[in-house]
Amino acid sequence: MTRYLIPVFALALIGAGLLHADEKAEKLRDLHAKFSDRVVVLTWTSTTSAMGQTIESNGSTTGLLVGKGGLVVVSNQPLSNRVGGMASMFGRGESTGPEDFKLHTADGKEFSATEALQSDEENLRWYGAKLGKAAGEPLSFPESADVPALGEEVVVIGAADETLNYARFFRTARINCVVEEGKYYGLDGSLADCLGAIVVTLDGKVLGVVGQKKGKEAPGGGGIGRMLGGLNDPSKALGNRVLMTAGVFGDALKEAQKKVREPGFGKDGEATEKTPEDQTTAPPTEEGAFEGSVLSAAYREKQQDLYVRIEIKAGEAPAMDSKVTILDSNGKKVAELTVTRRYNQNPMDPNSPIEEIGGFLPDPEKKLNINKGMKVVVPGVSEPGQPKDDLPPLGFRGINRFTKMGADVLKDNYGDIKVGYSVSQIPDKGSACREAGVKSGDVIYQVGDTKITDETGLQDFLKMLREADGDVKLHIVRKGGEKVEITVPAK
Repeated sequence: MTRYLIPVFALALIGAGLLHADEKAEKLRDLHAKFSDRVVVLTWTSTTSAMGQTIESNGSTTGLLVGKGGLVVVSNQPLSNRVGGMASMFGRGESTGPEDFKLHTADGKEFSATEALQSDEENLRWYGAKLGKAAGEPLSFPESADVPALGEEVVVIGAADETLNYARFFRTARINCVVEEGKYYGLDGSLADCLGAIVVTLDGKVLGVVGQKKGKEAPGGGGIGRMLGGLNDPSKALGNRVLMTAGVFGDALKEAQKKVREPGFGKDGEATEKTPEDQTTAPPTEEGAFEGSVLSAAYREKQQDLYVRIEIKAGEAPAMDSKVTILDSNGKKVAELTVTRRYNQNPMDPNSPIEEIGGFLPDPEKKLNINKGMKVVVPGVSEPGQPKDDLPPLGFRGINRFTKMGADVLKDNYGDIKVGYSVSQIPDKGSACREAGVKSGDVIYQVGDTKITDETGLQDFLKMLREADGDVKLHIVRKGGEKVEITVPAK
């Protein structure tokens, strides 16, 4: 009799197990449906240059919609692994870091995002985006989470990377230790790609996020590891993935929420505000004049400015401390940048051509919207905000743009001349300068009997030209060191 009952009991146990499995699967599906639209993906780009090469890499991480105004929280670690390696050895000290932040919502839409706050102690970052109708109901974290007992299961819901089309996933884990009561709890299982994901109970109670508890840097972080990049902090590389409750990040959440609700915060593809100067149309670029293109614009939080890198597309690279104008797609002036960085094509050869320039734009309120690909030109003589009575109305006899060239630019390619003003356009057709033989790229180092010096500013130079009545003798040096004297008639 017993031998007949044993199979019956076994089948009953198997059936009960299958029923329990089905119930759990149903709960997981419900949780996935309930929380997936609160999970977003933050993407960004990072760039670096070395040995004449520019490398651009993309990154992404899970984010959670946690407040009004499109407030999103992400883990700091994926963003802290900046591009390093051999590039850091060759004069490209300014990190362009993560930039061009975008938020991808569950319905496949993409929005520009702006950093609101870095919580260094919690290893979190907060971003805001103008999601509009795409913003679902944000997550609500209890101030005191009712974390299950040791050994109990919890559910982690996050987003995969671009390879998996940012698909929302769930993963189960168990509470395996209490790190700090009410704040940090250990989770078992593989959570390497779950940073920033939400942690909930099987009943749908929100507990917190998968974060990192800040620890000490492991030894052995220097030498070849630091040079190769990314190996100087093994503790970060391996990670201390934990369940982090609002008992850790509650105050930071409130501060970030206040920040993103401030008037003028963030961007939605257009500048938040435009001043009359921003609306000024810059003069069209002439053939032969300098022309550049924005490579990147990285915000430096501590300095509250943008570091802008510009690729040289045509013409001579502007000199140090000279100005360039950044234009939008409609040719409107977005900003004027002072050149404070110049990068050679070969970092080991100071005489190699300049391939990039850079500079900093103060932006404490994060209102500037500088995007990759924006056109960059040398400002015209009649710059906005300058009294026209103080300037020649049409530049100088057919030339409207000049660029100051210093010793670092001229070097040995222009003989013994160390400073002058380069003609940054082809002189106007039929103009006195063009008829006299002045060419684009000519460097004027003397006007009549007056030599150009390091102290001769643009306005001084223009005034010098204007006050030279009648025929004007220009002393010009051309690339290769050839010197010529050209007399430009009054008409």
